[in-house]
Amino acid sequence: MPKADQIIEIGGFYFHQQPEELRDSDGNLVPLRPQSLRVLSVLSEQAGTLVSKDSLMERVWPDTHVTDDSLVQCISEIRKALGPEAGTLLRTVPKQGYRLDVPSDRPHRASPLTPARRAVLATVAVVAVLALAALLLTPRQPFTSNVQSIAVLPFANLSGDAAQSYYSNGLAEELIVDLSKITDLRVVSRSASFSVAQRTSDPRQIAEELRVSYLVEGSVRREGQNLRITAALIDGKGGENIWADSYAGGEADVFDFQETVLSELVRVLSVRLSKQERERLGVRGTRDADAFDNYLRGKELAGFLTASHNEQAEDAFAEAIRRDPDYAAAHAQLSIVLSMRVEYGWTGDVTNTIARAVRHAERAVALSPDLPFAHFALGRLLSRSFIADRAGASAEFERAIELDPNYTDAYAFYAIVQVSDGRAEDALNTISEAFARNPVPPYWYYMSVGLANFHLGNYEAAEAALTELLQRNPNLQNALRLLIATYGHMGRLDDADWLVMEYEALGAPATITEIMQLVNIEHPPYREAVIDGLRLAGLPE
Repeated sequence: MPKADQIIEIGGFYFHQQPEELRDSDGNLVPLRPQSLRVLSVLSEQAGTLVSKDSLMERVWPDTHVTDDSLVQCISEIRKALGPEAGTLLRTVPKQGYRLDVPSDRPHRASPLTPARRAVLATVAVVAVLALAALLLTPRQPFTSNVQSIAVLPFANLSGDAAQSYYSNGLAEELIVDLSKITDLRVVSRSASFSVAQRTSDPRQIAEELRVSYLVEGSVRREGQNLRITAALIDGKGGENIWADSYAGGEADVFDFQETVLSELVRVLSVRLSKQERERLGVRGTRDADAFDNYLRGKELAGFLTASHNEQAEDAFAEAIRRDPDYAAAHAQLSIVLSMRVEYGWTGDVTNTIARAVRHAERAVALSPDLPFAHFALGRLLSRSFIADRAGASAEFERAIELDPNYTDAYAFYAIVQVSDGRAEDALNTISEAFARNPVPPYWYYMSVGLANFHLGNYEAAEAALTELLQRNPNLQNALRLLIATYGHMGRLDDADWLVMEYEALGAPATITEIMQLVNIEHPPYREAVIDGLRLAGLPE
C-alpha cells in the first residue's frame, strides 16, 4: 500500500496522496471535485486490487447518506480527466466495484514532471478475450490464404524536430496503402503495426504478434528542403535484413523514393502482379511536394479528434487541394473531416457541412475510381445517420474491399451497415474477415461483433465483445446502450442497473424513447429486439 506522502503514476498522470491532487505529465493541476479526488485516493491506496462499491461509499461518504449515483458520477469524472486511456486504467467490475490498474509495487515518483506521456499497454479481460478468440478466429467463412504477409512499422523521425513525425509516419502509412493494393500480399493495418511497434523494438516479437513473415522499417531525416530516407525489409523469423537502401534528394524526390521502394519490395518478395495491379501501383496521388506535405499534416491533425484540430485539418487538406485540385485522396480526407464535424457536433451549419462532405467524397471517386480510400470515404459518409443511404454505403464498401482486400476498416464499417440492414449473419462473416486480417484491431471493431451477435441472439458473445469495447473506452454511449439491452435479454438485471448508472453519469437520459432516438438500426425486427432488451432491463418508457 502506498504511503500517504507518495505520488502514484497513473498512465502518465500523477496522483499526490498529500495533498490529494491529480497532475498531468507537465505538473499542471487537473481539476477534480474533492469527492472525486477522495475516490481516486482510496483506489490508489489499493491499486491493482478490487475495491468494493460499499467500501468506497463508506470511505468517501462515512457520515452521509448518498446514492450509488454519487459514486458513479465521481468515477465518470475521473475517467474523463484521465483521457482516452481511462478504460485500461480504471476498470468497472459489475456488481462488485472498481479497480485501478496500477500495480501497488510500482516505483512512485518524487516529481510529476516527465517527458511526453508514455503509451499505456492495454490489458484486456481474460474471459472476454477467450470468448472472442473462439468466435473471431474461426469465422463462418474462414479467411485462408497462402499469400505472403508483411507489416510496415512507423519510420523513425531523425530530423531533430518532433513536429516532423507526421511526415515520417505518413510515408510509412502511404507505403502500407500501396502494398495493400497487391492481392498476393496480406498487409497489416497501420493501427496494428504502429501499436505493436510502440511496445517493443524486437522485430521477431513484432512479427510474431502481428502474425507476419516480413517487416519494413525505415527512417526519415528532413532538413529544410532536403530529405534522406532509409528503408529495409526484415525477415520476421530471424530478424535479419533481406534488403535495404537509402535515398537522398529534395522534397520532390519523395515520389521517386516511394516508387523505388515499392518496386524493390515486389521484386525481392517475388510478388505476382496482375495487369490492373501493375497499372495502379504506378499511379501517385499527386506529384506536388507541397500538396503531399499538407495532406500528411492534415491526416495527423484529424487524428486528434478535437474541434480545433478538425478545423486545422480542413485547412491542410484545402491547401493540398488548392495546390493540386485533382488530388483525390485529399478530397476524400476532407470529406471525412467534414463528416466528423457533424458527427461530433462541432458545427452549427449542419446542412452546408454535409453538402460539402458529399461534394468532396463524390469528387474523390470521380477523380480516382480505382482508389479504395475514395470509395471508403463515400461509403462512410453514406452510412452516417444524417444520410443513412445503406444501399449506397454497401456498394461503396464492397468496391473498396474489391480494390483492396486488406482494407480492414472497410470491413468493419460495412459490417455495421449490414446489421442496420437486417443482415447480422453477413455482418458477422464480414467483421470476422477484418479480425482475421488485422491481428491487433482497434477497439471500435468490437461494436460490429457485439451488434451482430446481439441480433443473432448470441447474447454471451455479444456481452464479451461489448465488455471488451467498454474496457478500452468506458464512455461509449452506443456500447453502453446495447449492453444494457443485452443484459435485459440475459436476465442479468443487477448488471443492467449498474450500467444504467454509468450511462446516466455521462449525462444521457436512460429511457427507452430517448435511447431509441439514438439507435441507428432501421430493420424493424432488430429495433424491436433492442426495445425488448431495454424493457426487460427495467428501463422506463
